[in-house]
Amino acid sequence: MKKSIILILVALICVSAVFAADNTVKVSAVPFGFQISTSSADGVDAVKSRYGIGLEAAYQRTLVKGLYAEAGLAWDTFLMKNDKPAFTHLLVFAGMGYKCRFAENWACSLNVDLGADTLFYNGKTSETFTVATGLEGYYVLNEGLEILLGCKGSFGFSKKDSVKYVNYRILPVMGISFNF
Repeated sequence: MKKSIILILVALICVSAVFAADNTVKVSAVPFGFQISTSSADGVDAVKSRYGIGLEAAYQRTLVKGLYAEAGLAWDTFLMKNDKPAFTHLLVFAGMGYKCRFAENWACSLNVDLGADTLFYNGKTSETFTVATGLEGYYVLNEGLEILLGCKGSFGFSKKDSVKYVNYRILPVMGISFNF
């Protein structure tokens, strides 16, 4: 079902090309991140990261004034406490957002994405369904170039055998977007 949702959202983005006028490519870095992973298994405590870094690239297509569809790829690595192995994930996502320009050189956006997240930890991989949201502020340099700062949060849900896992992430972001 996770893959079906992603494919449907990507198809909507492709079909929206007929109605859309504006395109944006956004590249951002995560200079610091934090993750907590919980498990429903008895006796297993939550695992917390002490530091995380990452990158994200997204393609956005404006549907109507301010409303956009997006698809992208995000990668983050979280360094764990007590010398545990690093926790890495690769997220393929698609979603919707709204961007509002409220002054000549300032704008902000709010988005919600769904994604398929592949987690890599200690030589093992697992798939997770992830819901992510973000709030970003933009300084508009010119009509084609913007600098952004913001924060994203995500929740990843997985079930393996009878054990349920949830990953929570908080990711400050900074980057640049190119409008064409």
